[in-house]
Amino acid sequence: MAESSHARHENNRQVIEIWEPTFRMKPRDDERFVPREVEVIIREIMEKKLRKAKFDDQKCKVLALELCTEIKEKVKDLNIPRYKVVLQSVIGEVKGQGAYIASRCLWDTETDNYASFSMKNSSLFCVLMVFGLYLE
Repeated sequence: MAESSHARHENNRQVIEIWEPTFRMKPRDDERFVPREVEVIIREIMEKKLRKAKFDDQKCKVLALELCTEIKEKVKDLNIPRYKVVLQSVIGEVKGQGAYIASRCLWDTETDNYASFSMKNSSLFCVLMVFGLYLE
């Protein structure tokens, strides 16, 4: 039997938890990834960081990584058990063009879900998606 492990931080120390297989194929109702809760986190952080930001192609990579890191930590604080959280962000310059951003995933529609939020100011646009994938 395979074991699963998970690292978390407690009192500034890394604690590694080892889980035995439970053979649970679906999350309980109170253990699901709820897009509304995650969208609130995304919106709050994006508005704080991007409201007055100016597009700079050198700084946007770092900004996209900072957004993902901060949002991922806040989503982890929701303590949604057995969900892997994957983030994708796109930042681009606003120059009067149009853009479509799409994502395709192979997943279980009964257990997996996603949340997304996009915003634009006079200089840049950002689309950020958070995927919650249930680990069986």
